[in-house]
Amino acid sequence: MKYIKPFLVFEWITILGVSTAAYIRLDFPLYICISMVLLGVVLTLFFSRRYEKKEESINSENKSEI
Repeated sequence: MKYIKPFLVFEWITILGVSTAAYIRLDFPLYICISMVLLGVVLTLFFSRRYEKKEESINSENKSEI
């Protein structure tokens, strides 16, 4: 998970920057910008938990082999 965390920081900076630029420069409605951020939250939580479960199962398999 330590290699994924810097990517998540970059992802959040990108999501917030794009939604802010869309709201300020392109005059998108606020609900569209908020929905982009919420979609980012949901996808980040889903894939990070999925990766953590996968990593735990791999670690438990390696410990049982030793």
